[in-house]
Order: sequence, then C-alpha cells, then structure tokens
Amino acid sequence: MFEHIENLKLIDVMEAWSSLYRVYTGRFSHGFVFKINGESKYTFGHTAIHHKEGEMLFIPKGSSYTVERLSEEESKYVVINFDAELTHAAPKKYHLAHLIDMQFISTQMARRWLFQSPSDRYECISTFYHVLSVISRLDKTEYLPKQKIALIEPAVRYLEEHIFDCSLKVGDLHLLCGVSDTYFRKIFISQFGTGPQNYITNKRLTQANTMLNTGDYNRISDVALAVGYEDPLYFSKIFRDRYGLSPSRTVSQSKSPSAPRH
Repeated sequence: MFEHIENLKLIDVMEAWSSLYRVYTGRFSHGFVFKINGESKYTFGHTAIHHKEGEMLFIPKGSSYTVERLSEEESKYVVINFDAELTHAAPKKYHLAHLIDMQFISTQMARRWLFQSPSDRYECISTFYHVLSVISRLDKTEYLPKQKIALIEPAVRYLEEHIFDCSLKVGDLHLLCGVSDTYFRKIFISQFGTGPQNYITNKRLTQANTMLNTGDYNRISDVALAVGYEDPLYFSKIFRDRYGLSPSRTVSQSKSPSAPRH
C-alpha cells in the first residue's frame, strides 16, 4: 500500500482527545492516528479495529467510520493528516512503539507543527517520512518467510533483556544466530524497519526522555548509565540531536509549572 506513493503532501499535525462516541463521514485526507493512551474502537462498515496505546492506525481519504472510546480515562491521540495518491488504500493498524519515537510524536511533534519555525517544520516532515519508511518495510515484512524471522529470534530475545546494558555490542548479535553480520542486519531491517543500532538508540532515548520528564533525576550521568551509556557527554549529544533539547533543559522544563490546556 505504501510502496508506491505519488504527490505526497503533509497537511497538518495535531493532538486531540477522543470523545465517547463520534461519527465521521468522507474523511478529507489520509491520516495516521497515533494512540498515546487509552483505547478506542474504530468501525468501518462491518470492520471493527481496536486501537490501543502505542499503535498507529492508517485511515484512508474518503473513509466514513465511527469512533467509540472504550477506556474510562481521557484518550489522547496525535494525528498526521496528509494527501497522496495510494493504491489499494484501506484502514490498517501498525504496532510502532518499538520502531519509532512515540515520545517525540506524543509530546513535541504537534506543538512544533503549530508553532513552527523552519527547523521545526523540517523536523516534522523528517519524522513523517521516517514513519512512511517504517510502515513500508512492515508491509514487506508480512511476506517475510517465518523461518527467517525465527532465525534472528535469539538476538531479538537477547535485546529485550539487555538493551539498557552498557556492555551490549551490536556487532556480536549475529553470533547468537549463527549467521553473518550482513545477513543478520538484512533480516533485522526487513522485520523491524530499521537497523539494530538505530533500534537500540530509539529504545534507549525514549526511555531516557521518559525518565527525565518525571523530574526525579538531577544527575544526567545517572540517566545515561541507566539506559546504557557510560559517557554522559555522548548521551547528551545524541539526546539533543533527537529532541532538540539537552537532557538538563528537559529536566528543567519537567519541573516548571505546566501550561493550562485549551
């Protein structure tokens, strides 16, 4: 569905909160809906899709559907509206929490689009294209032979258990699977939409950002070590490159009074 896209244009990015029940008729654009918390049920004719935290739902242009909030608490989402010529466009849910930086999308992307400087605009466009790249690879993964997925399973399990270990060496992961590093990376990218190093970095920085935003950590070196970086200066550099703010600035903002929501 996303392998061949023509006339692509990002329209807007916004955050919103789900109503208890709402009806939509003839959606004006394509949309990626990122569920930040809670759960909702989208019904397209006779097809129902449950949408939970950490998932992204693609809704094609022209769709008519209903949305019912299933969770008791207020349900937040971020939507990216865009126009494009797609073939065989249909509603589809993607599990992206382990592949992209949902923290950036949930806390910054909509605000950067709303109060955009040129650099903010480019950051949003870059994230949008990254999402397209990831889901395009995921669509291809559906046809990846199961034996290839099983082949790298030992490394995937190891990553789940040791991803925040400072001693983790990406170059050794292929040894757990008994294949060459090149072949391991090829299968890994096919399955996860990104390389193992970027996968690890995404996980670590997302965890670090969550920790810093709690306001409970004052020493950046403690956070860096907790997510797998012995060098706090290197950690600060890649964190700033990802979020546009230094870790110390993130801590300062987390301790400032929150602005009222409109």
